[in-house]
Amino acid sequence: MRDFMLHDIQNRYTDSILAEALRRFGFDPDSMAELEGSAFVYEGLLEGLPRILKIAPGVWNTTEQITGSTREQLLAEVDFVRYLDENGLPVALSLPSRGGEWVEVIPLDERACFLAYAFEKAPGEMYPDEDEVHFPETLLVEWGRLSGKLHRLSECYQPHPERRRLDWHVNDLLDYASLVPSEQTLVHQRRDVLLQRLHALPQDAASFGLVHGDFHHGNFLVDAGKITLFDFDAAEYSWYAAEVCVALYNCLPLPRSATAKRRAYALNYLRNFLAGYRQEKPFGDFWLERIPLFLKYCELLHYAYFHKYWDMGNLSERRAGVLADFRQRIEDEIPVVAFESGDLKT
Repeated sequence: MRDFMLHDIQNRYTDSILAEALRRFGFDPDSMAELEGSAFVYEGLLEGLPRILKIAPGVWNTTEQITGSTREQLLAEVDFVRYLDENGLPVALSLPSRGGEWVEVIPLDERACFLAYAFEKAPGEMYPDEDEVHFPETLLVEWGRLSGKLHRLSECYQPHPERRRLDWHVNDLLDYASLVPSEQTLVHQRRDVLLQRLHALPQDAASFGLVHGDFHHGNFLVDAGKITLFDFDAAEYSWYAAEVCVALYNCLPLPRSATAKRRAYALNYLRNFLAGYRQEKPFGDFWLERIPLFLKYCELLHYAYFHKYWDMGNLSERRAGVLADFRQRIEDEIPVVAFESGDLKT
């Protein structure tokens, strides 16, 4: 129900919503260029400097919390980003509106709204989203170090008492009953067993806390070797090791059938990434051994994402093939990476 509601709200977006958001934050209307994103995202000039404006469908006048879709949830995101900045993590900071608000609510009716907020534009360039992306070892080490530092800072983070990001298990992509056809019985069974294994994992402060949620190479820019992290709208409470696997999963080479290549890539990635990570925070064998579990969790979320956003009644031949491949890999329990004995040991 929530997804359909938010989808319906998104369809009510108009130029007047954009104009109101520009007015409230003081952007130059003639400078705006739309960017890709899960919400409506723009780059433009604010007081002569390049800035980012995000406008997301949401709900207001409610106590119900939906990740990324209420003012309280976005304020919790802003709180976390500001905390990380204050403690030395390079992030794109949020900016207040002309009225001094971090998040502006633009109501549509007594329930639906759009939520607008603005950020600094991070310096640097983004690595491409290609079937095979190679990173310098020095960048992998720095990427890992920043991930470890974020997680170390998260251990001590105390959220605002009136707003808190939500836990991993309320992610709408885990709602297979609504997203994945019920006749895919074995897929649903695999999802259920995996969730049971995840729920059994430790959730102590050293291993579980507020994470970025999507710390892959599409959410940071690199300038002379320095990484600046942005786009915290998937922030959630989860395992730190799971976030490490999100980063790895999103840059594994394709096709998925290239077993030897993916294993070699993953081992090189983890060797360098974790060398940086361990400069800030331990990452021991217990969590190394659970990397295959978290990678499979990423695959299950990815499969649900397709069902949520692709038109299942009008699939291209390529997309139909992708879905069939994912389904087979989930049903047959094919590892995302075919690690060998001894690979995941310090």
